Amino acid sequence: MEVTYQLIEDDYRDGFRTWQTRTAWRRWNYRFGFIVMFGVLVGSLALQIWSSDPELRRVSWFALGFAVLWLIAVRIAPGLQARQQFRRMPSAQAPARVTISDSGMHVESKHSDSHVMWSTYIGWSEGKSVFVLFPQPRIYVPIPKRAFKDEQLSEFREILRRNVGRN
Repeated sequence: MEVTYQLIEDDYRDGFRTWQTRTAWRRWNYRFGFIVMFGVLVGSLALQIWSSDPELRRVSWFALGFAVLWLIAVRIAPGLQARQQFRRMPSAQAPARVTISDSGMHVESKHSDSHVMWSTYIGWSEGKSVFVLFPQPRIYVPIPKRAFKDEQLSEFREILRRNVGRN
């Protein structure tokens, strides 16, 4: 199977979010963090409104600020990380042609021409608009779904299932 694509910043953003939530443990940890921080936010606001104790109100300001900053950071971080990674890598911005088989992937672009064996990857995951392959636990390679025809999507999933462990 052969696909051609050119990555965009959104591919890295979806790839980063997919990397963040690649296992059930990480998804539940992510959700739990939102629930806890939302609870801290609501509790802090309630203390600000109904508490008359100045010390308790001062502490609730700190908790309120921490919860707001955490929620903003978690929401904004994927976009900033994706933008930074995409802009700093000229090779990510070039069109690529990838030939996919059971032996691996042959990737051709103006920056590289390489054959990557499936054993290079320790796992993979699927996001809304990308597949992400993990050559290392903290590194991901996005492959946009828009590069595939409908029948190729299921074929690629099957190749990944056969040749790369699910992360």
